[in-house]
Amino acid sequence: MSDNNRVGVRIFTGVAIVIIALVVLVQLFITSVSQQETRTDITENLEVKVTDVEIEQQLTQNTSKLPIDSKENNKEVTRVNKKFIEQDHSFTAHEPHPWELVEVSPVQERLCKDMELAPLTYEEIYDPDTKQTNRFYSDYYDLNFVILHNGREYSISSVYNESTEKWIKTQMRGYLDQVYETYSKWLGPEKLFKTDINIKLALNHTQYFNALAEHGAEESAKVQGVYLPWLHTGFVKIPHNDKNQILGTRLLQVLVHESVHAINFVQFGYMHRWAQEGLAQYFAHYVDHKTPELFVDYEQWAQRSGHLGEPLSFKELIEPNGHWLENRSALYASSFAYVQYFSSLSEAENNLISVLNTELKQRCSVLNKEWSASQLDLNNQLYTNILNWFEYTVIYHTDRKAEYDKVNQNTPANH
Repeated sequence: MSDNNRVGVRIFTGVAIVIIALVVLVQLFITSVSQQETRTDITENLEVKVTDVEIEQQLTQNTSKLPIDSKENNKEVTRVNKKFIEQDHSFTAHEPHPWELVEVSPVQERLCKDMELAPLTYEEIYDPDTKQTNRFYSDYYDLNFVILHNGREYSISSVYNESTEKWIKTQMRGYLDQVYETYSKWLGPEKLFKTDINIKLALNHTQYFNALAEHGAEESAKVQGVYLPWLHTGFVKIPHNDKNQILGTRLLQVLVHESVHAINFVQFGYMHRWAQEGLAQYFAHYVDHKTPELFVDYEQWAQRSGHLGEPLSFKELIEPNGHWLENRSALYASSFAYVQYFSSLSEAENNLISVLNTELKQRCSVLNKEWSASQLDLNNQLYTNILNWFEYTVIYHTDRKAEYDKVNQNTPANH
């Protein structure tokens, strides 16, 4: 073999060795990256993986424990490239929202006026006995619940299971039907509109805070739930106990509360804060009380109101005063008391109905405070009546409960 041939073979062999080495290095690099990506996906999936979580049965009857199926949680999660500072969450679950004046800006008024309103649907059925055609209304609302995680949305069934989602929605329909039935009785169903109830659920405080921060509402992360009218969307942090069980009753309370805000915004637009919060608490009260018409006993009142001796006057509810800064719990409890008081009256005596009727006609503006006060207190006896009702219902709650039980024991059951 000539010298030239030997040189050619050596060059060819060297090039082949270099190529093989490069192929091996590239393969090792690809394998390394693939393993790293796999580890990242597993790490991120673990953040939303919930195992051995149950709906905790509390206070409500027939609330079966619903185990969470961990197999439903293998969903890919994409991180959002945003940085949020973890907010201090050393607060109680019952701390109320900041009590703010309701001032409608031109932009908010336009958003309210541009909202599409769909009247309730009904079916006309002829009654041969009365020879009249009656309307039966239905389809009050659509429930849209999703779970938020790192900027993405998941169905409740995909994070937990179908039984959990079914239980939540079934319970909610019972309570929200009652809201519409009450408003139908007070105002007439032909005046009401269907509501799209959109609520985004967060698995933990960080996800909850981040979701609110995206909309400039991080201050509201101090409480369990919030409704943002400019988005027509509610945000709720799912409550858990130390065993990582969902607190079913507490979750329903918050969901009903925020759903009522959504329903109210569609029907009435911007309302006085006392009416908005009072109505939301009134309907949420049905979740954990078998006898909501009895209101609360004095111990429960003290917990709700921050140990307020009696409800605030109506003027204190609608006008800025020292209580706004000293004890916002007093405002919420007092608002609840006023709505509860009016609801205990006959429709002819319930002056709240006339105010709500006016709210229906002036959805996108806030009613005049002086006018509202004059309508609710026609004889300048409202606060006296409230205090008398409070003493009768709350101070002597044990007597009222005994009377209620006696009446129900003597009432034959319907079968």
